[in-house]
Amino acid sequence: MKKVFMCVSLALLMTSCYSTKICVGNMKADDPAIKVNSVTNHHFLYGLIPGGKTKVDAQKYIGEKENYAIKNNWTFINGFLGCLTCGIYTPTTTTFYVPLDDVKK
Repeated sequence: MKKVFMCVSLALLMTSCYSTKICVGNMKADDPAIKVNSVTNHHFLYGLIPGGKTKVDAQKYIGEKENYAIKNNWTFINGFLGCLTCGIYTPTTTTFYVPLDDVKK
């Protein structure tokens, strides 16, 4: 029983959270940025079936900014909900960032 527990614990500790970051305009991935807003995307059956809105309008969250970044990730809470539902419900989180220089203007 201890071996099974150790194998399961090790497998859970070696997982990571899915994350992608897309930079738009002149923004670079390592530029200092401020979080503007975040939205939860609903998916079902391990992301195969989208739920709710399938397209997120960035202009709704960042306004008329030309330089911004969009980060889509699978947080710990999202992964926990996916595990609790055995993959039936698997949400992701989309976060919007604007460069610090654009905020100071």
